[in-house]
This record gives sequence, C-alpha cells and structure tokens, in this order.
Amino acid sequence: MKIIHLGGFPVPPKHATAKTMAYHQGRWALNHAVAQKRAGMDVEAVTIAHKAEHDFTYEIDGVKCHFLRTFHPYRHFTFYALDSWRLARLARRLGADIVHAHGTEEPYALGAVRSGLPFCITTQGLYFQIIPALGGKPDWNMRFLRMIEHAAWKRAKFAIAKSEYVRAALAAEYPHLDLTLIPNTYAPELDDGTTNRPGEFQIKPGKHLAFVGTVVQRKGFHIIAEAMRTVATTHPDAVLHVVGNAPEGSGSAYSNEQIASLRQTLGDRLILHGNVHATNVFEVLDTCRILLAPSLEEMFGNQLIEGLMRGCFGIVAEGTALAENARRFGNCAVVPQNDAAALAAAINTELSHPWQGADSATARGNIRARMSPEIVAAKHKLLYERIFCPTRP
Repeated sequence: MKIIHLGGFPVPPKHATAKTMAYHQGRWALNHAVAQKRAGMDVEAVTIAHKAEHDFTYEIDGVKCHFLRTFHPYRHFTFYALDSWRLARLARRLGADIVHAHGTEEPYALGAVRSGLPFCITTQGLYFQIIPALGGKPDWNMRFLRMIEHAAWKRAKFAIAKSEYVRAALAAEYPHLDLTLIPNTYAPELDDGTTNRPGEFQIKPGKHLAFVGTVVQRKGFHIIAEAMRTVATTHPDAVLHVVGNAPEGSGSAYSNEQIASLRQTLGDRLILHGNVHATNVFEVLDTCRILLAPSLEEMFGNQLIEGLMRGCFGIVAEGTALAENARRFGNCAVVPQNDAAALAAAINTELSHPWQGADSATARGNIRARMSPEIVAAKHKLLYERIFCPTRP
C-alpha cells in the first residue's frame, strides 16, 4: 500500500532554493511520513513551495519529498484551483493507494478530493472555530478559507482529529464524518535532548521563557506582552525568546505593536529569533525554563509538545486542545483564557521555584507513551487498512 502525504513542511535550510521560498515553520505533516517510513511503510510526501522558482524533489530523513511551485500570490481566491489540480495529478502519478491530506486551510484537502483516490484528512486550523474565537467580523481572507474548509469537509468521509477538542467540534459540525482520534507525533530529534543521562535534561537555572509560533491574535501574543510588564517587575532578569516573528518593525500592525510593547518592557532581554528551522527551535527551547502558549484557539499545540520534550514547563490557556494536552502530560499550568494577570501569576510562581527535572522526565515519558513516532505510525496504518478495505471493522 502506497501512502502519499499532502501537507505543509519546510525545505531544509541548506537547499539552494530555501532563501527564495516563503518559509513554512512546522513539519508535523512530514513527521508522520518519516515515522511511517521508519516503520516500513511505502510513503512519499508532497508540499506546495510558495515562491519557489521551480518544482523539485528532495529527500528528507529518508522520505522522498516533492515540492510544487506556485504561480500567483492570491491562490485562495481561486479556491486553490491550480494547486489542488497539480497535487491531485501528482498523487495519481506517484501511484498512491491512499492520499493523506493535512489541513483544510491550504490546498491539500482539496487536492486529495480531486485525486479521485481513497483519502483521509488530518485536521489543522478549523475556521468554523477560529472565527468565533477571534470575535468581530472576519475579513475576506478568512471567509474564503472558511468556504474552502467547508467544501473539503462536505466531500470527505474519513477524518483524523488530533484531540478530543477537535473531535467534538467536527462531530457536531459535520456528523457524516468517520472520525478517528490520532495525535500528532513529534520529530525524532526531540528524543535526543541535551542530557546528563538518558531522559534527563541538564538543570535549567536561568529565567528564560519562550514563545513559539506566529505572532497573531489567535496565539494570544498580546496577553504575553501585557503579562510581561508584571513579570519584569517581580523578576527583572527574566528573558523572553520569540521564535516565529517577522523581522522587528516589518510585521503586521498587530505584530509590530506587541513587539514594540515587549521591547519597551524588556529591552535587550527580548530576543527575537525570527523564522528558524526546527532543529534551531529545539536549541532555543533547551535554554528555556518555560514555554508560553496562551492561545485563544488551538487544535493541538505542537509547540507545547516540543517545549515539554525539551524540558520546559508549559503555561497554556483554558478552552483549547492545549489545556487538554497540558493535563494529559503534566509539567504544565493551565490559566484562564485571555487573562494576562493569571498568566503573569503563573510565570512568577514557576520562576520563584527551582526547575523540576523529575516533573520534566515524567511529562516526556507520558508523551512518548501516547504519541511516539512508532505508536502514531501504527495507528495510521490501521486507519489506512480500514479505508482501503472498507469491509474491515
């Protein structure tokens, strides 16, 4: 059985085209393909390479990855017509038995639909949840993405929910879906770590905090900016690392305003890393005690998993899948949503105590037991067999 993954992931920075392409931060779609390849499955991956000069193929961690260039910047206004057609055509040419699409906010789900092959979709951003969470009137960009999402789910049968939070929402909105709960897996490098002994991180004595993700309202970045005013008073040596920001002063109005506020509060104790490769993200997390993720809406929370696997204490907001995972894995605090005072109090409490290596090791063990690459690959294989042989229970 040949599996073709359609999803977003970055080209390695050493590749010649990396500097010209729009950067995709996450590689969770590719992590699934890598896990399956190592489990002996026949798998390849395909992604859209926005701003690439040409199509190309490149092997990453043993998986043959196909990068398809784009032809114009406003592709979503055409409902990704050309992108989805090219994805579908390539999936057929590669001899796919199952197409596994990741997300409906890009052309991948529509590509799976257009392939005419058996397919499943792993949920990522769901705009029927994101739009109400943000409040106000959605812009045209969000409206188009919501229409694309709806078109994909209407035509899908098999869906993978990463969390109970997502499964409940999809079941209510699209009751025809055959839903399976399978969490994301993580990059194998996360199991390496800077360790004294296997499974133990070196002691983290400093007061370094990290935010990993796009600097947007949905990620609750403004809540961090407000909370850090209080934290800086109690812990004047606290340092905040931001991974995923645009160059300072060149982002959106929201990003520029929040970064400027943090710069005024922290000065040179605000360290902006920008968009960096996953391995470099892990290196930043290795120096940090706390991972901040006060999102207003979140489907799963890959940044929390990465933080916990690198020995960080997680602080997340209630009402999203982040809180679900925080309670499941431990070494976290859950604060009320959109509450900067509660976030500041949680940060101050954690920074006032020594780093707890035993709690970190327990959380890492809990994550491995539920979502290691081997476990997640086995769950996907069972689903593929059910899709490919629909008479099986």
